[in-house]
Amino acid sequence: MEVITLSQKEITRYQVMKDTLYSVRGICIFRQVIASNTMYRKISNNEAATLLGLSKRQIIRLKNRVRKDNLMGIVHGNRGRTPKIAIAKETKEVILNLYLNTYNGFNVSHFGEFLKEAHGINISRETIRKLLLATGLRCKTKSHPRHRSRRTRMPKSGLLIQMDSSEHQWLCERSTWLIATIDDATGEVPYALFVDTDSTENNMRVIKKLIETKGIPVALYTDGASHFKTQRHYSYRVNLKYDYAPTQIQRALNELGVKLIIAGSPQAKGRIERLFETFQDRLLKELKLHKISSIEEANRYLHNVFLPKFNKRFTKDAKDPELAWRVVPGEINLDSVFSIKEQRTVMADNTISYRNRIFQILADKHRISFAKVKVEVEKRLDGSIHIKYKDQYLKFKELSSDRPRPNKIKTDTLSLENLLTGDIFTLHRG
Repeated sequence: MEVITLSQKEITRYQVMKDTLYSVRGICIFRQVIASNTMYRKISNNEAATLLGLSKRQIIRLKNRVRKDNLMGIVHGNRGRTPKIAIAKETKEVILNLYLNTYNGFNVSHFGEFLKEAHGINISRETIRKLLLATGLRCKTKSHPRHRSRRTRMPKSGLLIQMDSSEHQWLCERSTWLIATIDDATGEVPYALFVDTDSTENNMRVIKKLIETKGIPVALYTDGASHFKTQRHYSYRVNLKYDYAPTQIQRALNELGVKLIIAGSPQAKGRIERLFETFQDRLLKELKLHKISSIEEANRYLHNVFLPKFNKRFTKDAKDPELAWRVVPGEINLDSVFSIKEQRTVMADNTISYRNRIFQILADKHRISFAKVKVEVEKRLDGSIHIKYKDQYLKFKELSSDRPRPNKIKTDTLSLENLLTGDIFTLHRG
């Protein structure tokens, strides 16, 4: 029997698609169903498309496969196969170099004609367009404004979590950041945290605590800040190989199968924006009332007093009482997932250099030397360092830096008289 392992992303997709299918509710008597509402579903096709980042057409096709093959309908039919129409990386580099250096400014159709006639590269217009858009060499044309309407809440808690940061004078006219999350279905604030900077590590702390408290959500809705989405391809520094790595937060969410949705405007994530307006009214006044001036005191008051009271007052019941939060699998280590991961190549003396620190990798029973292999360094949120080779954590020790410190140079203070007479001052090495 063939065993197929599903990723966290595929499990999330199956969970959402299962809720889009109609099911029968009622009592069956002689093959006739008797009930007031015999057919129902929990999530609409449009809501599923938003959660999974797919089009409505794709949702319908995926739903038909799940209806026919159940869990196997989620597995892509081309898994493990190399596409016959795949374009080689070398060809992509040639196309991008030609457009950048020779045909800059040509429209897509015109550029495609020259590729075919002058260089013998015959690919479709749409492939060229997507390649140029992905690398930032062309921009999307502006579309006409369309009618917009308020989006309804998600039907189940845990389907969509909105997250944002607010810099404000929260503590006695002291500028501080507040990172908060809100459940789109219920309006509950599962977790929020006062921090001194809006950094990648602090945002990771909020997401990690959210998952430890509630579980794994289906999707996370944020703005386009650089710690959520790589913005480099919008600049003039274009990577012709198109191999931009995801951000640390994107990588962590991918490991958990959580879809990251980037809002196109502040109005798109209006629920979290309105939450900060309420916090700047209620929370700010309560902090001043209790004369709280430090981040530690503010977080204690936020978690122990304000949020329980706020959620009891403003949380609404979801349309569907079933929860979409997933339990964290036992084999997943959240401390490892929510860490800063970087690759290093082990040097010949079995050492690596990581942020001006030298680590000596020790021999173990599986391997004597790790010279020339690539290892992954994890800097966790508590500041600890872990080194991993494949699926194995290695033993190591930190070496003290033995580099000589440069000599400091002291100069005599020059008086006005020295400057006027042009006397030469001396240098003393200490």
